[in-house]
Amino acid sequence: MKTAEKKISRRDFIDWVIKGGLLATFSGMLFPALAYLWPVMGHGPGSDMQEVAKVDEIPVGGAKKVILAGSALLLVRTAQEFLAFSAICTHLGCVVDWNSEKKEILCPCHAGVFDLQGRVVSGPPPRPLPSYAIRVTNGKVFLKL
Repeated sequence: MKTAEKKISRRDFIDWVIKGGLLATFSGMLFPALAYLWPVMGHGPGSDMQEVAKVDEIPVGGAKKVILAGSALLLVRTAQEFLAFSAICTHLGCVVDWNSEKKEILCPCHAGVFDLQGRVVSGPPPRPLPSYAIRVTNGKVFLKL
């Protein structure tokens, strides 16, 4: 018995290669888009206080930027307490800085100014900086998002 070999034409082969390439391209584009749109489960802010600094790392009148759960934060130490704010300006998302001489939080991008309560003093920011709860225990600074 002789087996019949089916030959594929050049046109069918090129058609198969093009369709396979398109499928690979679209699936390569679809996966990142779905990963971006898929709701994040279990990656949100923690419910417990998390250590972000040691008390002696931040001098009185000074500040420190930290990242916690993917959020940029600005810790400010006054003579009486520690304060925590989002380090992202509410105007266009620039990272803010602490001015220890003026005791103000400044946005370097568009001259936005915030006071020690995170309220807008001047400039284009439309709303205050979000603030966060801080607790100091045993020489460590804890924060809850």
